[in-house]
Amino acid sequence: KIGAMADILAASADAPASNNGASGADVNAKRRKLGDSVAGIPADVAQHLRDETLHWAGTTGVLVGAEGAYMHAPCALLPYPFPASLFAQATSLAEPFNLLVDRCARDLDWLHRTTRLVTKHDDFTGRLLKLSEQVAAEGVLQPLQLGIYRSDYMIHQPSADDAPRLMQVELNTISSSFASLSNKVCALHRELLTRWGCSANPDVQSALSRLPPIAAALADNELLPVNTSETDICAALAAAHKRYNALQDGEPQVPTAVVMVVQPTERNVVDQRGIEIGLWSVHRVPLVRMPLADFVAMGSLNGEQRRLRLYNGTLEASVVYFRAGYTPNDYPSETEWEGRTLIERSYAIKCPSVGQHLAGTKKVQQVLASEAELNRFVSAEHAAMLRSSFAQLHGLDEEGGAEVEAAVEAACAKPHDFVLKPQREGGGNNLFDDELKA
Repeated sequence: KIGAMADILAASADAPASNNGASGADVNAKRRKLGDSVAGIPADVAQHLRDETLHWAGTTGVLVGAEGAYMHAPCALLPYPFPASLFAQATSLAEPFNLLVDRCARDLDWLHRTTRLVTKHDDFTGRLLKLSEQVAAEGVLQPLQLGIYRSDYMIHQPSADDAPRLMQVELNTISSSFASLSNKVCALHRELLTRWGCSANPDVQSALSRLPPIAAALADNELLPVNTSETDICAALAAAHKRYNALQDGEPQVPTAVVMVVQPTERNVVDQRGIEIGLWSVHRVPLVRMPLADFVAMGSLNGEQRRLRLYNGTLEASVVYFRAGYTPNDYPSETEWEGRTLIERSYAIKCPSVGQHLAGTKKVQQVLASEAELNRFVSAEHAAMLRSSFAQLHGLDEEGGAEVEAAVEAACAKPHDFVLKPQREGGGNNLFDDELKA
């Protein structure tokens, strides 16, 4: 049951990663939040599961924090049951969505025309559009671009009598995070759940057996799918790096590396380092981290191909992998925009390019919900697959006329049925309920 599993999630999320100097009374106060039981699991059993989960998380790097002030990442004590048919659908949608973004990003006339609709009220998107137009006018030297996307879904089931449907919330085309942490959390659940299923503690076995989805997973471990996102992303970055090197005549004049664009103070550094470690340990591809402003201080474009050289020309960027640059907060001054411009003008393979970045905006998502616009980019088969996951989307263009007026009227009348989404990434930007009406 969703309510029961949400209680289990809350039990884990409330727990501190460590005492951090807290008194025993403070820690006990946290533990008392469990109450008599959690989702039918006795409090003492839930506490045992939570302790083991947090210890495993700390040991294996399921952590968030900046510069060493780490705590455990939010995670559930138990895996969440998800309909197998919808999981298979989400997996099958990955390739069509990837192709759609790539084609949108390369159709610059369409992309610029579409995103220009919001720039009057959105300076950030306007600045990205201006950069894309500048690069296109100068001439794009590097035809290759790498996409690492994350499509976010929710299950739509208005009532118990309705069949559950997979509905897309958004498609992230820049700085798609948690590939490493999700890999570790998946391993956490597979490890601990199977261990608890064989526990010598009869209370643990009894509590888990009363949760039907968990009992089913204990009987058949194949119901716990393996998460390969970290290894797949490392393989993609390595393939792009090697492809870049292969484009050069002979051996590279200077060493090449993947460059990860990061925020100066990064709370998600553990997730990012997981990619860095996997890239080196499996593929022997080096990765360096750099904030946008440092590209101006340490970078330059070399030769007619505008190869991106760093550290006084001693290192060349093969792939620039953005894990920052998705929010206006990442551009506190013109220096950061100069850094982004240097990257986009360069011969380095971008992940993503500014075109891919724009293709992930909410406005593009809304326009592609139109059948005619979607059919412009994909086959009829892929279009039908993609539309099956589309939620109803409305633009707020000033020239939208009666359609926009009707959408606004409906949203004000029933704000609980709508979400107002701005052109922003990173979470925490949406407006709901009475905030939406205001």
